Amino acid sequence: MVYTAKINVGGHDFTVVVDTGSSDLWVSSGQTIKITDNTNANVNLTYGIGSAYGNIAYASVSFGGYDVQNQAFVHAGKTSDLDGEGILGLGFIGLSEIERQAKTKKAQPIMANLFTEHPSIPMFVGLALERSTSGEDTSGGVFSVGEYDPRFANVSGTSKHPVTPSSSSRWTLAMTRMTVNGKDHTLKSDITGTQKGQAITLIDSGTSLAYIPSDAVEAIYSVIEGSVHVKTKDQDSWYVPCMSQANLSFTFGSDTYPVNPMELTTPVTITDNGKQYTVCLNSFRTPLDGKQPDMDFLLGDIFMRNVYSVFNYGNSTTSGDDSKSASIQLLSRTNKDQVYQDFAAARKQSLKSYPALFDLTKLKSDGTTSDGSHVDPQP
Repeated sequence: MVYTAKINVGGHDFTVVVDTGSSDLWVSSGQTIKITDNTNANVNLTYGIGSAYGNIAYASVSFGGYDVQNQAFVHAGKTSDLDGEGILGLGFIGLSEIERQAKTKKAQPIMANLFTEHPSIPMFVGLALERSTSGEDTSGGVFSVGEYDPRFANVSGTSKHPVTPSSSSRWTLAMTRMTVNGKDHTLKSDITGTQKGQAITLIDSGTSLAYIPSDAVEAIYSVIEGSVHVKTKDQDSWYVPCMSQANLSFTFGSDTYPVNPMELTTPVTITDNGKQYTVCLNSFRTPLDGKQPDMDFLLGDIFMRNVYSVFNYGNSTTSGDDSKSASIQLLSRTNKDQVYQDFAAARKQSLKSYPALFDLTKLKSDGTTSDGSHVDPQP
């Protein structure tokens, strides 16, 4: 599932993914647009999954009721493992591959240019990501610039969690606690300078799931009775009884944010003996490429649907210190007691379009079933 917004680039409308985990704008080159300046500089923008390749160009961009003139973007003629018409990066200047390649301030990311051209706009964006109940690839939400979603205006009085470390080029915070069924999981960090008992955490709207250390994954799913950990050279997954749940929450500073149990697992189909069945896989997973140099945890949409998120840029769009004074405010949208009461009905509804549930007692840790066949999960 992805979250998108409509933007206009060079007179043409595009539907782009809204991504707090990157900084650059790219759109597909399949449409004719009015370019104010074309260059021969080619850029390959890489993401956790997928990439976009094309030349740097400049055009007027409009979104959210605001115009930005001569905005640098990648006019992508080639993409790999990416759907949609583009990505709108909401990150800091220091993460911009376009500016690094172009070596000019005029190639800085769109949010820096927007706040420079419109200095009266409060320097923040707000994101309210909604939860799909029927398994669509996209879902609704509200993306706003310089104003709060009226439903969540109380976010203005919440804690401003500073971007940590202060030199970060990403929207990262210091997680202070992770709690599973009332028990705190010991946090540790591989990031230099992180305080003991904390973990550096990226809040990333461009990632559907969450990627966290293996011991944290185990802490979540090992407490769910009937779960099976399958670890082979091809997969490292927890198969979880679809109707089971755990009580998971994350704390930043002194503020705790519970996670709806619907977010802990993702229904997928498997084939066993030629028949299709449904299993639920862990949505909090180990990183795809091992440890990351600038984060310990990556919390994507499965966390962000539980909060209203406000990303405050501070003076990061005008200063050399990329994230100086930048912060994130989070307003919890999840009533812990209510969502646990509602879980069974919500999960049953979400499974209506899937085949029958697979009997996990037949599944072994090597990914084979009791009759020797190998399960093959298909999203």
